Amino acid sequence: MNSGKMAVHPDALEPGTRVGRWRVVECLGVGGQGAVYRVEDMDHPGNFHALKLALRARDGRAEREVALMKTRVVHPHVVGFHGRARWPHPHEGGMGFVMDWVPGMALHQWAETGDTTFRQLTAAGATVALTLGELHARGVLHRDLKPEHILLRESDGQPVLLDFGVAWFEGAAPLTTGPLPPATLYLLSPEAIRFLWDSPRHPGVRYAFQPGDDLYALGVCLYRATTGHYPFSEWLPPDLLQYAIVHQRVPAPLDVNPRVPRALSEVIVRLLAKNPRERYASGAEVHAALVDAASHAPGEWDIPIFDTEEVPPEQEGDKPQRRILRPERPRPSWTFSPPPPLLHAAREERRRHWPRRLALATAVLLAMVPMTLARRDARVDGSWVTDVHVGPAFEPSTEAPLPMKNQKLAPCTAKLEVEVSGACWHRLWDRPPNCPPQTVAYGAKCLWPVPKPQPDIPTSVDAGTPEAR
Repeated sequence: MNSGKMAVHPDALEPGTRVGRWRVVECLGVGGQGAVYRVEDMDHPGNFHALKLALRARDGRAEREVALMKTRVVHPHVVGFHGRARWPHPHEGGMGFVMDWVPGMALHQWAETGDTTFRQLTAAGATVALTLGELHARGVLHRDLKPEHILLRESDGQPVLLDFGVAWFEGAAPLTTGPLPPATLYLLSPEAIRFLWDSPRHPGVRYAFQPGDDLYALGVCLYRATTGHYPFSEWLPPDLLQYAIVHQRVPAPLDVNPRVPRALSEVIVRLLAKNPRERYASGAEVHAALVDAASHAPGEWDIPIFDTEEVPPEQEGDKPQRRILRPERPRPSWTFSPPPPLLHAAREERRRHWPRRLALATAVLLAMVPMTLARRDARVDGSWVTDVHVGPAFEPSTEAPLPMKNQKLAPCTAKLEVEVSGACWHRLWDRPPNCPPQTVAYGAKCLWPVPKPQPDIPTSVDAGTPEAR
């Protein structure tokens, strides 16, 4: 019970709340299906674990995850299971379970500390690949591998896989009614997107997730870690993002970040091949390729992944801070020219759907424009990017604007963003008094708030429907 008012919802437990013999210390995060807390074992004070509670009382996912963690995914590089828990009633409450609390950083954050080297990253990636291969041999597919689910343990720097809430194993019941399993769109493989597009011709058939889908997602994770960007921008509208995954040629990591060793870049490019037959066949093959790449080790493997610059302290006496210098997001290219949006549509369907298809074609063309121009036009309608709302333009002010809701905070991307009041802004070509709507006039500049990055986009309950093509 609580020392004060009892929390009604499993995502609102306050510090001090008792769940069985566990006392809540702090909330570690809330996702689409569960809330995770750091808890202390009251029978062994000083021992801390992580408690994951399902947000819905009758959620079958929690039962599936418990069954999986107790048996098939027991592994040195998978978070360990310690027991069940229920909330708020110990017998009739919603399902939860207790697991290891692993102090550490997510893969992409660890890569951006300014100290992580390519050799360290490659070793971590090889370990994850081997772990996935061993799980695949047991009949387990993670199905939601992303940088946030690869934690680098603080104590020894070893990777640990988290969150098997949507994992598949033989005999597991489906989690969705749609053609795809629950997924994060920008991590889906081209073959999964193609299946989604083709699903109207096969109603009721579900996509058979393969080990190759997990390994493709590992390639996305390594791309994000080595370049600071996902291969296909998570900010694109879903229909355009799907099209990019299938048809957009991924620039090699070396072409985005010149510091990346060529051998590592080539492994990542192969992991992201459009044709699954051109990729590695197993986690063991990926492990061997990464180990071999790093074995021919000139000095480039032992430098930090990103360059940094020193940021002067804001107050006298403070220590200077280091800021990561991420490379610019590359201009997209395509495996072939985008097909005319009306090519395969029936004449009647063309008349009914031409406005939506025209909008998609326009979005494709905008995505092919260099990012400096795309950013200038993004102020027109950013509803799909963020819920930051800025009032109409006003006269230049000598008072710095305050950060907006859901705006990215410093450190800001060098040469792309400016920092004002501790938040990040795009400086537009327009100048006061001609600042467009949705911007802020400050000094002699028109500023547009940079949306806060959303690496933890919740896993969807249903991965999508065919009309999202």
